[in-house]
Amino acid sequence: MELQIALDRLPRARALALAHELASSADIVEVGTSLIKAHGMDVVREIVAAVGPTPVLADLKTADDAATEFGMAFDAGARAATVLAVAHDATLEKALGTAEDYGAETVVDLMATTEARRAQLAACLPDDAVLAAHVAKDVQSAHDGPASLLGAWATGRKLALAGGLGADDLPALAGIPRLRVIVGSAVTGAADPLAAAQELRRRLTSLERTRSGR
Repeated sequence: MELQIALDRLPRARALALAHELASSADIVEVGTSLIKAHGMDVVREIVAAVGPTPVLADLKTADDAATEFGMAFDAGARAATVLAVAHDATLEKALGTAEDYGAETVVDLMATTEARRAQLAACLPDDAVLAAHVAKDVQSAHDGPASLLGAWATGRKLALAGGLGADDLPALAGIPRLRVIVGSAVTGAADPLAAAQELRRRLTSLERTRSGR
């Protein structure tokens, strides 16, 4: 189980400081959509520099012109980027092809998709594409959580879950293979973000050991 820490809805200086502080606790550091919209690819470059060897994901939520947007993110040093599953199939194909050219990862954000669309994409996308079940921020208070979006389509796929998750949600997710857990405000909004990130890492490690019988 991987941990992705999302930096979003933060002042630029705070995001950079947290990136440096939290990188060792994360498998991936995410530059959130609002940061990219506010500061462009410069903030992606800055966070890439701040986290050292930890991979950075640019949460572009690309809906069109994927070759241009993905190319910008990868040229800035990101090693993964997101494309919206509700985009045209041609956009997803461009995203996947551009990521492949750069040796980078495509994450397909399933926000606002139907079960039929999720099943369609799971059946046709390459195995290395990550399918991210995402409950949008504006609807989190009225939703059961991202795991409720999973279905038969998720079997055997590389998955990510995002949308209001915290440490207490991890035990219920322990049985899901090939899973990346994306956590944002539960870390960045904590009184002690480093302690919150370290607690997430500790719980993930404990769950992995339990699952493997060690």
